[in-house]
Amino acid sequence: MKKLLLFLFFASLGIKSFAQTIIQGKVVDETTGEAIPFVSLMIVGTQTTSITNENGDFTIKASNLPVKLKLSHVSYLISETDVKSLSDNFVVKLKQASINLSEVKIDPYLGKRILKNALEKAAKYKDENHYLKVFYRQLTSVNNNPTKIHEIFYDIKWNVTRTTGWIAKQTRFAESKNQIAFDLSNQSYFTFGSSGYLIQPNSGTFITTKTLDKYTIEVERYIEQADQDIAVITCKIKKAGKKQFYTNSTYYVGTEDLKIYRLENNILNLPMNLSNGSNFKYPPIVKTIATFKSTSDSVSVLESISTKMYLSVNYMDRMRSSDLSAIVSSLLTVYQEDDSLKNESFQSVKRDTKDKNIVESIKYNADFWRNNPIVKQTSLEDKFSKMMEGQNAFGTMINP
Repeated sequence: MKKLLLFLFFASLGIKSFAQTIIQGKVVDETTGEAIPFVSLMIVGTQTTSITNENGDFTIKASNLPVKLKLSHVSYLISETDVKSLSDNFVVKLKQASINLSEVKIDPYLGKRILKNALEKAAKYKDENHYLKVFYRQLTSVNNNPTKIHEIFYDIKWNVTRTTGWIAKQTRFAESKNQIAFDLSNQSYFTFGSSGYLIQPNSGTFITTKTLDKYTIEVERYIEQADQDIAVITCKIKKAGKKQFYTNSTYYVGTEDLKIYRLENNILNLPMNLSNGSNFKYPPIVKTIATFKSTSDSVSVLESISTKMYLSVNYMDRMRSSDLSAIVSSLLTVYQEDDSLKNESFQSVKRDTKDKNIVESIKYNADFWRNNPIVKQTSLEDKFSKMMEGQNAFGTMINP
């Protein structure tokens, strides 16, 4: 099968032992029963944190039981629950925060002022680095079938603009040859570049303090939390060229502290090249969701970022034209902030870095990955990973 390559044009681990109590569960909406992704979890009285994946599932390690879990999400009320014993069906229900629409239409310029103030506040800290331990997983699916997965533990250097440095610590990779070998070569670069909220790209149009006038900016609603309201601010570009690279965004901003807690981007007309004369049937669509946790600092620090790239491609195979649909999804989650990492030698984030090359540069350590509590998976990822493990396909190996 022909291999398609895509290139984007965007300008020691602290795990010593897994002999601990592993709490697993699911977080759902109290009213609808639907899973809630990207819920922050913390064991009260410790620095141990985690986050739910896209299915609302979570895993968090505790030194012993009982413990108290604190759960928070920008659209739900903060909740605490006691965990006294392990359960195979541990479900936590969160109550939606109240929505206030009464002030939304009174001042049409309020959203722009709140967002401008939040961005200007963040800009004061753009040179302040945070050092984070993160886990990254990327899954490629072609025509609804998973074909490739790779996972990386990184140490990263992050600021409110983006991730500026990285070091790969542990990696694994596997792919199936039962499907066309479709590859997005540097999705991690895109994820790193999208991980901040003071975005200053070299090309395209993103929300910055200098581009606010190019957008229609409105407060969609307020989410009433105990300490302050969260303004949900939508930003839609007023006029975009047919081939212009731009994003429409939604910001979740604290009305009192002016911290940004969540950023959702819909990125359109992303410039990309396809190899071997292939072409896009439709322009690529990219969706990102980044969450940020409040600390004692004046800015919110990266907690997670999810990216999904939707691609529809026409390619030539043995002199025949064929179509394929691909989804390349990734999730980066922060599991520890560690200032001692500042002494490490970080590599610069570059768009020509190839993810697979990074994975294969580190010897696969099966013992490290076995029962690792940080490695949370959705059902699709879990099914594909188990199939690859059963075929001894992880590491630098590829299944026959």
